[in-house]
Amino acid sequence: MRKMFWVIPAILLLSALAPARIVDRILAQVNNDIITLSDLNREMAQLRQDLASKYAGEQLKQAIQQAEKEVLEDLIRKKLLLQKATELGFGANIDLQVSAYIEGIRKENKIKDMQEFERVLAQQGLTLAAFRQQIRESMITQGLVQEFVNSRITILTQEVEKYYKDHAAEFTIPEELTLSEIIIPVGDNPAEAEAKAKEVRNRLVQGEPFSTLASQYSSGPTASKGGGIGTYVTAKLNPEIAKAVASVKEGEVSAVLKSKEGNVIYRVDSRKVATVRPLEEVRDEIRSRLWRQKFNPELDRFVAQLKEDAYIQIFGETK
Repeated sequence: MRKMFWVIPAILLLSALAPARIVDRILAQVNNDIITLSDLNREMAQLRQDLASKYAGEQLKQAIQQAEKEVLEDLIRKKLLLQKATELGFGANIDLQVSAYIEGIRKENKIKDMQEFERVLAQQGLTLAAFRQQIRESMITQGLVQEFVNSRITILTQEVEKYYKDHAAEFTIPEELTLSEIIIPVGDNPAEAEAKAKEVRNRLVQGEPFSTLASQYSSGPTASKGGGIGTYVTAKLNPEIAKAVASVKEGEVSAVLKSKEGNVIYRVDSRKVATVRPLEEVRDEIRSRLWRQKFNPELDRFVAQLKEDAYIQIFGETK
């Protein structure tokens, strides 16, 4: 059975000093509270900018309309949660916590005093009172969610172990290679360049220092520094390079590879094989993932019950 509330008619909110001027409009009533067009616009300000950077024309219009519906639904949900939290006394003795939280923000951001803090807020279009109210409402609602949503979520050891097994690839540190190169430019005589590359490779196999031959023969940008080109995840290497070094052991050199830069010889300076992170190392991460998966359905269930017990009326379109 739904509770009975006074129904606020869907009329325009009028200024007391200028009754003929429209300053706002009611979009929804949630029990005895209302949500206005200005409430929606405040929440939509940044989102509209983000959407405008991605869409244009009719697509932008449709994206904004969809976003407005979702934001209005979120505002209704926040009203319901705040109302229930207040009803159950979660707002009692919370002002000291709010003050401490704001003071912590001030200190963390190295703002010298509250006067300066108010100036910083003003630059973001906020007053201290409005900011304080936002923090207060958030804390009250968090208390309710903690007791009626978070407390219902359990993560079993078996779930963690199964997730670890099913998502092993996500906890695998991929193979990495550290490579050096010698590039013999093709020039006007491809055959001569290829022969030179093979000669250089033979000298490397026979034990001559890679850095010395790189400095002497390579046209690569790191030739003067011994030819080192960095460390790479094997799976992200150019397929031709990955194939060329696939069977090359650490400290050895590849066959000559023809590329657009010239004839290239790679040395595998080091090879760090792929490893799977142990379960104990990622257990907390997995628990967090599973918790997030369960949180939204549990919150939706709780909000659905609040809606069932509430009076909610939406008045027409958001525009």
